[in-house]
Amino acid sequence: MGEFETTSLQMEYNRPKLDHEKLQSARATFGLGEWIVHPELNRISRGQRIVKLRPRVMDLLLVLAERPGRVVSRRDLVDTVWPGGFVADNTVTHAVQELRAALGDDSSAPSYLETVHRKGYRLVVNPVATPHSHEEPMNLGARFMLIGGGAMVVLVDGENRIGRDRDVQVFLDSVKVSRHHSRIMVNDDTALIEDLNSKNGTLLNGVTITMPTPLARGDRIRIGDVEFEFKSCGVEEKSTVAHIE
Repeated sequence: MGEFETTSLQMEYNRPKLDHEKLQSARATFGLGEWIVHPELNRISRGQRIVKLRPRVMDLLLVLAERPGRVVSRRDLVDTVWPGGFVADNTVTHAVQELRAALGDDSSAPSYLETVHRKGYRLVVNPVATPHSHEEPMNLGARFMLIGGGAMVVLVDGENRIGRDRDVQVFLDSVKVSRHHSRIMVNDDTALIEDLNSKNGTLLNGVTITMPTPLARGDRIRIGDVEFEFKSCGVEEKSTVAHIE
Protein backbone atom coordinates (compact mmCIF):
# COMPACT_ATOMS: atom_id res chain seq x y z
CA MET A 1 0.00 0.00 0.00
CA GLY A 2 2.93 2.36 0.63
CA GLU A 3 2.76 5.40 2.87
CA PHE A 4 -0.67 6.54 1.69
CA GLU A 5 -3.90 4.78 0.82
CA THR A 6 -3.95 4.06 -2.90
CA THR A 7 -5.67 6.81 -4.87
CA SER A 8 -5.76 7.38 -8.58
CA LEU A 9 -3.18 9.78 -9.93
CA GLN A 10 -4.68 9.72 -13.40
CA MET A 11 -5.59 13.39 -13.05
CA GLU A 12 -6.74 16.05 -15.42
CA TYR A 13 -3.98 18.51 -16.26
CA ASN A 14 -6.02 21.57 -17.18
CA ARG A 15 -4.91 23.71 -14.28
CA PRO A 16 -1.60 25.62 -14.20
CA LYS A 17 1.49 23.60 -13.38
CA LEU A 18 3.14 24.59 -10.13
CA ASP A 19 6.49 26.36 -10.43
CA HIS A 20 7.77 24.02 -13.16
CA GLU A 21 9.76 26.78 -14.88
CA LYS A 22 11.15 27.83 -11.53
CA LEU A 23 12.13 24.23 -10.86
CA GLN A 24 14.09 24.05 -14.10
CA SER A 25 16.02 27.23 -13.25
CA ALA A 26 16.76 26.33 -9.61
CA ARG A 27 19.94 24.40 -10.35
CA ALA A 28 22.45 26.09 -8.04
CA THR A 29 24.44 23.96 -5.61
CA PHE A 30 23.15 24.19 -2.01
CA GLY A 31 23.67 22.61 1.39
CA LEU A 32 21.12 20.35 3.06
CA GLY A 33 22.08 19.16 6.53
CA GLU A 34 25.27 17.11 6.14
CA TRP A 35 24.86 16.94 2.36
CA ILE A 36 25.79 19.17 -0.56
CA VAL A 37 23.24 19.01 -3.38
CA HIS A 38 24.53 19.32 -6.96
CA PRO A 39 21.36 19.66 -9.09
CA GLU A 40 23.16 20.04 -12.42
CA LEU A 41 24.98 16.75 -11.82
CA ASN A 42 22.01 14.91 -10.26
CA ARG A 43 24.24 14.11 -7.31
CA ILE A 44 24.47 14.70 -3.59
CA SER A 45 27.75 14.51 -1.70
CA ARG A 46 28.83 14.28 1.93
CA GLY A 47 32.55 14.47 2.48
CA GLN A 48 34.04 11.87 0.16
CA ARG A 49 30.72 10.12 -0.46
CA ILE A 50 28.78 10.87 -3.66
CA VAL A 51 25.31 9.49 -4.40
CA LYS A 52 23.69 9.70 -7.83
CA LEU A 53 19.99 10.55 -8.07
CA ARG A 54 17.65 9.90 -10.96
CA PRO A 55 16.64 13.23 -12.57
CA ARG A 56 13.04 12.94 -11.32
CA VAL A 57 14.25 12.25 -7.78
CA MET A 58 16.47 15.34 -7.93
CA ASP A 59 13.49 17.37 -9.20
CA LEU A 60 11.45 16.05 -6.27
CA LEU A 61 14.15 17.21 -3.86
CA LEU A 62 14.25 20.65 -5.49
CA VAL A 63 10.47 21.09 -5.18
CA LEU A 64 10.64 20.25 -1.47
CA ALA A 65 13.70 22.47 -1.00
CA GLU A 66 11.79 25.43 -2.46
CA ARG A 67 9.27 25.09 0.40
CA PRO A 68 11.19 23.90 3.50
CA GLY A 69 8.98 23.21 6.49
CA ARG A 70 5.82 23.30 4.36
CA VAL A 71 3.76 20.26 3.44
CA VAL A 72 3.79 19.59 -0.30
CA SER A 73 0.92 17.40 -1.45
CA ARG A 74 1.26 14.43 -3.77
CA ARG A 75 -0.85 16.31 -6.31
CA ASP A 76 1.54 19.27 -6.25
CA LEU A 77 4.51 16.94 -6.66
CA VAL A 78 2.88 15.23 -9.65
CA ASP A 79 2.02 18.57 -11.28
CA THR A 80 5.55 19.88 -10.85
CA VAL A 81 7.82 16.86 -11.29
CA TRP A 82 5.71 14.78 -13.70
CA PRO A 83 3.71 17.38 -15.66
CA GLY A 84 1.46 16.54 -18.54
CA GLY A 85 1.44 12.76 -18.46
CA PHE A 86 0.21 9.54 -16.87
CA VAL A 87 1.60 8.83 -13.40
CA ALA A 88 1.11 5.48 -11.65
CA ASP A 89 -0.26 5.37 -8.12
CA ASN A 90 3.07 4.44 -6.52
CA THR A 91 5.37 6.68 -8.57
CA VAL A 92 5.63 9.44 -5.94
CA THR A 93 6.01 6.91 -3.11
CA HIS A 94 8.89 5.15 -4.87
CA ALA A 95 10.65 8.45 -5.64
CA VAL A 96 10.35 9.50 -1.99
CA GLN A 97 11.75 6.15 -0.88
CA GLU A 98 14.72 6.58 -3.26
CA LEU A 99 15.40 10.06 -1.92
CA ARG A 100 15.25 8.86 1.69
CA ALA A 101 17.64 6.01 0.93
CA ALA A 102 20.10 8.38 -0.76
CA LEU A 103 20.05 10.75 2.22
CA GLY A 104 20.31 7.89 4.72
CA ASP A 105 17.07 9.07 6.30
CA ASP A 106 14.66 7.13 8.51
CA SER A 107 10.95 7.55 7.83
CA SER A 108 10.10 6.72 11.47
CA ALA A 109 12.45 9.40 12.84
CA PRO A 110 13.15 11.70 9.88
CA SER A 111 16.08 14.10 9.81
CA TYR A 112 15.32 15.31 6.29
CA LEU A 113 11.99 14.20 4.83
CA GLU A 114 8.79 13.73 6.83
CA THR A 115 5.61 12.03 5.67
CA VAL A 116 2.51 13.91 6.81
CA HIS A 117 -0.26 11.31 6.75
CA ARG A 118 -2.92 11.93 4.09
CA LYS A 119 -1.42 15.33 3.31
CA GLY A 120 1.99 14.93 1.67
CA TYR A 121 5.65 15.43 2.49
CA ARG A 122 7.76 18.17 3.99
CA LEU A 123 11.46 18.89 4.23
CA VAL A 124 12.38 19.30 7.92
CA VAL A 125 15.81 20.89 7.36
CA ASN A 126 16.40 24.24 5.70
CA PRO A 127 18.59 24.42 2.58
CA VAL A 128 21.54 26.79 2.83
CA ALA A 129 23.54 28.57 0.16
CA THR A 130 27.06 27.29 -0.52
CA PRO A 131 29.99 29.31 -1.86
CA HIS A 132 30.33 29.26 -5.63
CA SER A 133 33.87 28.00 -5.05
CA HIS A 134 32.55 24.79 -3.46
CA GLU A 135 33.83 21.82 -5.43
CA GLU A 136 32.48 18.30 -5.58
CA PRO A 137 35.01 15.73 -4.29
CA MET A 138 35.50 14.37 -7.82
CA ASN A 139 37.08 17.70 -8.77
CA LEU A 140 39.70 17.75 -6.01
CA GLY A 141 42.38 15.71 -7.78
CA ALA A 142 41.42 12.30 -6.39
CA ARG A 143 42.91 9.33 -8.25
CA PHE A 144 40.73 6.47 -7.01
CA MET A 145 37.17 5.77 -5.96
CA LEU A 146 34.89 3.01 -4.70
CA ILE A 147 31.55 2.30 -6.36
CA GLY A 148 28.88 0.27 -4.61
CA GLY A 149 26.28 0.29 -1.88
CA GLY A 150 24.28 2.78 -3.93
CA ALA A 151 27.04 5.39 -3.83
CA MET A 152 30.42 6.48 -5.12
CA VAL A 153 33.19 7.21 -2.62
CA VAL A 154 36.20 9.30 -3.61
CA LEU A 155 39.51 8.24 -2.05
CA VAL A 156 41.89 11.06 -1.20
CA ASP A 157 45.64 10.93 -0.63
CA GLY A 158 46.55 9.50 2.75
CA GLU A 159 44.26 7.47 4.99
CA ASN A 160 40.67 6.66 4.02
CA ARG A 161 39.25 4.92 7.08
CA ILE A 162 36.08 2.87 6.54
CA GLY A 163 33.57 1.93 9.21
CA ARG A 164 30.40 2.63 11.19
CA ASP A 165 31.83 5.37 13.40
CA ARG A 166 30.79 8.91 12.47
CA ASP A 167 34.40 10.14 12.59
CA VAL A 168 35.64 7.91 9.75
CA GLN A 169 36.16 9.21 6.24
CA VAL A 170 33.96 6.53 4.63
CA PHE A 171 30.87 5.93 6.77
CA LEU A 172 28.85 2.72 6.23
CA ASP A 173 25.56 2.48 8.12
CA SER A 174 25.40 -1.26 8.73
CA VAL A 175 25.51 -3.35 11.90
CA LYS A 176 27.73 -5.83 10.05
CA VAL A 177 30.42 -3.17 9.66
CA SER A 178 32.77 -2.51 12.59
CA ARG A 179 33.17 1.02 13.90
CA HIS A 180 36.69 1.15 12.44
CA HIS A 181 36.56 -1.73 9.98
CA SER A 182 39.34 -1.16 7.46
CA ARG A 183 41.32 1.53 5.71
CA ILE A 184 42.68 2.32 2.28
CA MET A 185 45.98 4.17 2.14
CA VAL A 186 46.53 6.20 -1.03
CA ASN A 187 50.00 7.39 -1.96
CA ASP A 188 50.43 8.91 -5.42
CA ASP A 189 49.35 6.19 -7.87
CA THR A 190 49.14 3.30 -5.41
CA ALA A 191 46.48 2.18 -2.94
CA LEU A 192 46.72 -0.41 -0.16
CA ILE A 193 43.78 -1.88 1.76
CA GLU A 194 44.17 -3.09 5.35
CA ASP A 195 41.72 -4.70 7.77
CA LEU A 196 41.62 -3.08 11.22
CA ASN A 197 40.82 -6.22 13.24
CA SER A 198 37.17 -6.00 12.22
CA LYS A 199 34.63 -8.52 13.47
CA ASN A 200 33.56 -9.76 10.04
CA GLY A 201 36.80 -9.24 8.15
CA THR A 202 37.57 -7.49 4.88
CA LEU A 203 37.38 -9.49 1.66
CA LEU A 204 39.28 -8.68 -1.52
CA ASN A 205 38.02 -10.58 -4.56
CA GLY A 206 36.41 -13.11 -2.23
CA VAL A 207 39.49 -13.70 -0.06
CA THR A 208 39.88 -12.41 3.50
CA ILE A 209 42.92 -10.16 3.76
CA THR A 210 45.36 -10.52 6.66
CA MET A 211 47.89 -7.82 5.79
CA PRO A 212 48.04 -4.55 3.80
CA THR A 213 47.30 -5.52 0.20
CA PRO A 214 47.69 -3.54 -3.04
CA LEU A 215 44.53 -2.68 -4.95
CA ALA A 216 44.07 -2.82 -8.71
CA ARG A 217 41.32 -1.39 -10.86
CA GLY A 218 38.31 -3.68 -10.93
CA ASP A 219 39.04 -5.32 -7.55
CA ARG A 220 35.96 -6.23 -5.51
CA ILE A 221 36.03 -5.26 -1.85
CA ARG A 222 33.49 -6.59 0.66
CA ILE A 223 33.13 -4.77 3.97
CA GLY A 224 30.43 -6.24 6.19
CA ASP A 225 27.39 -6.56 3.90
CA VAL A 226 28.45 -3.86 1.43
CA GLU A 227 30.45 -4.63 -1.70
CA PHE A 228 32.48 -2.07 -3.65
CA GLU A 229 34.41 -2.01 -6.89
CA PHE A 230 37.74 -0.21 -6.86
CA LYS A 231 38.17 2.11 -9.84
CA SER A 232 40.36 4.93 -11.10
CA CYS A 233 38.83 8.39 -11.23
CA GLY A 234 38.11 9.56 -14.74
CA VAL A 235 36.83 6.13 -15.77
CA GLU A 236 33.11 6.13 -16.49
CA GLU A 237 31.30 5.10 -13.32
CA LYS A 238 29.15 2.03 -13.85
CA SER A 239 28.19 0.29 -10.66
CA THR A 240 27.44 -3.41 -10.98
CA VAL A 241 27.71 -4.09 -7.27
CA ALA A 242 24.85 -3.75 -4.86
CA HIS A 243 23.82 -4.18 -1.23
CA ILE A 244 24.12 -7.83 -0.29
CA GLU A 245 21.18 -9.39 1.59
